[in-house]
Amino acid sequence: MGIIATPLGWIMKGCYFVCKNYGIALLLFTILTRLIVFPLNVKQQKSMARMTMLQPELEKIKKKYAKNQQKMQEEQMNLYAKAGVNPMASCLPMVITMVILFALIPVIYGPLTYVSNADKEELTDSNNMISNLYVVSAEVKSKDTTIEKLIEKFEKDGATEDEAYDKLEKLFTDKDKYPKSAKALSNDNKISNVMDAIKAHNDIDTFILNENYFSTNLIQSRPELMTFVFTEKEGGQYADVLPTSVKAAAEDFNYSIFGLFLGKIPTMKDLSCIIPIVSALLQLIVTFVSQHFAKKNNPDAANMGGMGMKIMLYGMPIFSLWIGFSYPAGLGLYWCYSSLFALGQTIVLNKIYTPEHVAELVQKDIAKQKKKGKPTLMEKMAEAQMIQAGKDPAEIRKSLSDDEDYEEPKKKTKTELKDEQRRRLNEARKRMAEKYGDEYDDSQD
Repeated sequence: MGIIATPLGWIMKGCYFVCKNYGIALLLFTILTRLIVFPLNVKQQKSMARMTMLQPELEKIKKKYAKNQQKMQEEQMNLYAKAGVNPMASCLPMVITMVILFALIPVIYGPLTYVSNADKEELTDSNNMISNLYVVSAEVKSKDTTIEKLIEKFEKDGATEDEAYDKLEKLFTDKDKYPKSAKALSNDNKISNVMDAIKAHNDIDTFILNENYFSTNLIQSRPELMTFVFTEKEGGQYADVLPTSVKAAAEDFNYSIFGLFLGKIPTMKDLSCIIPIVSALLQLIVTFVSQHFAKKNNPDAANMGGMGMKIMLYGMPIFSLWIGFSYPAGLGLYWCYSSLFALGQTIVLNKIYTPEHVAELVQKDIAKQKKKGKPTLMEKMAEAQMIQAGKDPAEIRKSLSDDEDYEEPKKKTKTELKDEQRRRLNEARKRMAEKYGDEYDDSQD
């Protein structure tokens, strides 16, 4: 997803540059991505309306060839090809929407990486320092002590301040006494960054272990989101442990909306739960409205939906709820925006692309395709299916042609085929001679 996340990050960066608020930037981002996908949504709506028109004919085919599945599929493909319908077209917008959603996760998790101008190397060092400092602090706490007490103990034993820090570093890299810390601090750079933070604030372990400030899950998996805690909590007194460009970017970055930190994973314990709940409700409304139009445009097909309709009705809201409570609030907020636009889009498109209007468009599209003289995707698929069944492809082309004067192209004789093959071979030789600067003898043709 990183390949897709990078251009999405560029778009998000432009949106943030306009409004300087990540929550509002997400709204602008949603509008832009929805506009990009809109032509596909229009195509999807037209395809769905066409499928609605074909339902009576499809039902006839199913009844007529109920005992011959292969023949049924052939006739269905013929019908799709004749009407210019791709039954898979309705899936593409949903696939693209889901790709954008999951590609957006790293952008939400890494706002400083994708949106700010912070130095990327310093960001990496900062993220490593935060996660490693947490590992060390947690292991120190598991031994019923603190970093400050350890330093005091070394000094009481006669060590100077510098010697106390040296002993502390040796202790944290001792694989027997502090195995987790030793594993985390696997190279000199990591040890140096953590020790610099400890030297700046001997009590930094109590700060980083404060569950009211830091998420245990995020600080180990997505420490970049915890960068903002250093600049916002305790008056920002611990922010000096961050690299210069990271500290400046975090202090200048507005990663919230209406006072809600968008890096927080919502829980039922506070108001952050509003985002997942609203997201699920919006998705439920979108599904209700979609099914309302489906029943209105094609009552018979809608009634046959059965279990599939129920899965759509409850599946997407449940999925929205899971997204909302599993990922940072920023992703849930984007899903809310996306569902809201999907609702408006569903209403508008169903009002415009009624079955009657689509019937007119179908005839125009078929006429355009005939003028071009090129087979559609569905025609090619239908033809391939007939070839697989051992039938003459001319049958499908003839059945799809409304022209009474249709004629199958004349078959070439063996002599004509050999002449054409010889001509192509000579042309290839000539091109090779020109490429390598050789002389070409036309008398061999």
